Amino acid sequence: MFKRRKPLSLFDHAKQFFWPSMGWSRSFQYIRHRLVRVADTTHKIALGLAIGAAVSFTPLVGTHFIQAGLFALVLRGNVFSAMIGTFVGNPWTFPFLWWAGFQLGDYLFGFFGFGGIEDLPPHITLSVVWDLLWTHPMTLFMPWMLGGYLLACLSIPLFYMPFYLMVREAKAARVRARMHRAKVVTHELTGQEEP
Repeated sequence: MFKRRKPLSLFDHAKQFFWPSMGWSRSFQYIRHRLVRVADTTHKIALGLAIGAAVSFTPLVGTHFIQAGLFALVLRGNVFSAMIGTFVGNPWTFPFLWWAGFQLGDYLFGFFGFGGIEDLPPHITLSVVWDLLWTHPMTLFMPWMLGGYLLACLSIPLFYMPFYLMVREAKAARVRARMHRAKVVTHELTGQEEP
């Protein structure tokens, strides 16, 4: 009933992922409305969002939804909001999140004497990264994993507070709107003015 007449092609799905046809602001409004309607406490929703956002630091891209859901279950956050929180990690933010995770992991590996990654050329290309991943996968992947998970753990409290305030205000606005509608309907039915 609610399906498209002509399903989107794989290319169109990819295009929607990078640049939604309804625009970024409308997409964020839609997500906000979905979150406000989640029947859970503000704390659990904000914790789920923070967990989902934090998981974006990890390099295991295909598993972000699964990781967010599992961590939300363990930490007693909202699983649905955790999955929405993973959208903090997107093609625009992944390079910065992963660079920060890799830099922290590489620094810690060097600090504890495990040796960092081999010196990379100053103008690195994707082919250099793929060659390095193919020939020495652990020299790139292990620091990235360590730094990514450490930053994920450290960033949960940083993400939690803004998300908590956002969800609390959105829920309060929804209650205010419902009260206003109830007053309007009451006025229409009874014809009484407000005292």
